[in-house]
Amino acid sequence: MRILILAFILLPACGFSQDFHYSQIDQSMAMINPATTSTFSGFERISLQHRNQWLGAGTQFMTSMGMMEFSIGKQARRTSAYSGLGVYFINDIGGDSKFSIKTGGVTASGVLPLSKAHAISAGIQVGYSNRSADFSRLTFYNQWNGTQFDPNIDPNEVNGVNSFSHLDAGIGVAYSYNKDNENTLSASDLSFQGGFSMQHLNRPTLRYNSLVDDKLPIKMCIHANLRYGLSPESNLEFSAAQFIQAQYLETIGGMFYRLKMKSASRLTSFVSDQYFVIGSYFRSTGAIIPSVFLDLGGFLIGISYDYELGKIASMYRQTVEVSLKFNFGKKSIFSSSKMR
Repeated sequence: MRILILAFILLPACGFSQDFHYSQIDQSMAMINPATTSTFSGFERISLQHRNQWLGAGTQFMTSMGMMEFSIGKQARRTSAYSGLGVYFINDIGGDSKFSIKTGGVTASGVLPLSKAHAISAGIQVGYSNRSADFSRLTFYNQWNGTQFDPNIDPNEVNGVNSFSHLDAGIGVAYSYNKDNENTLSASDLSFQGGFSMQHLNRPTLRYNSLVDDKLPIKMCIHANLRYGLSPESNLEFSAAQFIQAQYLETIGGMFYRLKMKSASRLTSFVSDQYFVIGSYFRSTGAIIPSVFLDLGGFLIGISYDYELGKIASMYRQTVEVSLKFNFGKKSIFSSSKMR
């Protein structure tokens, strides 16, 4: 029985070694690839994202993220090199034992325009994480009183998980193509961004207890996003990301229809068009993720629902994700720089 309990204790720890992630991959791209930091059309941006997983299962998993991106030296015509800086915080918690990862860190990018439309970038990411759990919240076999599990019975088990912290590091490269602004596409125009990133380059040690001394595997990602103008009033958006971590693979793709609600101001080419966006992401592990976004240029709000397929659907049906973005696009809030 002790062996079974030990296996039960170690199983969540092994699973916990895998990274948390969002379905709306495009809304947190700087967290996936630091080279995309501040490559959007604008000066500063605040991004918020929250995921509540398995609402109907009793045991929930919640992930919250906040990030602010800054531009240093960005000019209106995007013909000179500039830098991007991001500051972020992530809180991931779930399960009866309240497994949690709290991470704070920074991302930095260098962006080099090759022409007005083409640019390449490279970036680094450095973070500090704390991981913890409380096994006193779990129910053990020896707490069965013959009728039900009684939490008042002492299981005679010690808390098997230590709280520990570690540094983390990542790198990335990216390429982007935009004639003017990715949110102001005309018919037959397109915008594109693609890249490659590697996270956990230092392979931090995960010391959950004296029996576990695991290494967090390097996580690689190849990603791309394409927007194509169908007409002056609408465009299509396609996105994809392939994640590779040790022997684990995950593919996420998305397709969206963007309908223009209001055109950009003619006083400046930088004020974005406003769109109603509807579509779906698809996850290779077996999920369809219908999503709706309201993109007002300087403000975006989105909501998605993970619909699980297969056997898991009978147990875990309700996963909701919400994202918010605030884009300071016309003028920097930290300097007199403007986009004209």
